[in-house]
Amino acid sequence: MKRILIVSTEPHSGKSLLSLGIGRTLLERGRSIAYMKPISYEVSYSTGEPIDRDADSIRGLLSLDDELHDVAPVPLEGPLLREAIESGDRGFRRRITDAFGRLSDGRDVVIIEGRHHLGLGISAGLSDLDLADLLQSDVLLLTQYDGEEAIDRILCALRLFEDGPRILGVVLKDVPMDRSFSLVNEVLVTFLASHGAEVLGIVPHDPNLRAVATEEVAKRLGGRVITDVALDEEVRHFVIGAMGPAASLRSFRRTPELAVITGGDREEIQHAALDVANLRCLILTGYQRPSREVIDRANQRGVPVILAGQNTMATARICEEMLTRTWIRPGPLLEHAIDYVRFNVDIDRIIEKAADI
Repeated sequence: MKRILIVSTEPHSGKSLLSLGIGRTLLERGRSIAYMKPISYEVSYSTGEPIDRDADSIRGLLSLDDELHDVAPVPLEGPLLREAIESGDRGFRRRITDAFGRLSDGRDVVIIEGRHHLGLGISAGLSDLDLADLLQSDVLLLTQYDGEEAIDRILCALRLFEDGPRILGVVLKDVPMDRSFSLVNEVLVTFLASHGAEVLGIVPHDPNLRAVATEEVAKRLGGRVITDVALDEEVRHFVIGAMGPAASLRSFRRTPELAVITGGDREEIQHAALDVANLRCLILTGYQRPSREVIDRANQRGVPVILAGQNTMATARICEEMLTRTWIRPGPLLEHAIDYVRFNVDIDRIIEKAADI
């Protein structure tokens, strides 16, 4: 059985997407797999207990019938995180190894998704290094490419693993299709290989993957939806409406699939936004309710209106951060993202290099 732990040098690098890409490829080749996310860092309490929604979605997308409590055994968030730091393990290692034993029984490959980012959890003895040692897994390192800093992060990661679990190689994500792509191919691949990090994938930047559903926008903002329309549209751009109505309207019309962020008291901007056909969502800050006319127009247009409690700049910052990650939400966009990763990552080589224990 092969065990592959996917870790990243920064948050939201695409570990879930890479897990899906590897898992789908192996399933198509008739290999039996398991997926595990030992420690969850974002959980939902919609059912009254902590549930990892992404892990649950991945389980479904890979057609796995394992219990979710085995797939994501430790929802290490809030009070659990504090207790882990203060009192140590609290039996989490035992819970993880027991779940791993049930998941891995009779499987050819187990794909394990690491912590939020490399190094997290060292204080509680629950870092990616600890997990790799605990589960006797090889490590696949995922890094968001942003120039020289990405190479430095990779070299730091290699030092962390010098005397520990084996690194299979590196996947570089979001490499710009400009001179950077040639530099990575012609120079950095050889340089990293000479330092013990074979490059197993180069995933070019694709702006079409930058999108978030309006439902997720409302959840992340802790916002209140005041319209009676579906929250299933995809937003690709967030625009602050802070100028006059005419200037704002020109800006809105130039921006495809946008959400407009403006103050709850800026009714003229709200009406300008609702005049634009490509508006996907209207976000009003300050938790101030708009006029009945605005709500009625939004309902007629099928555009959700979300009241956010933060100020305009804080709301915009949260919204922009949403576009830096791929959301595990079944649909055409996710299917495109999975295929895009599979095409640009050498999955055959990853499986070939992974030890069979």
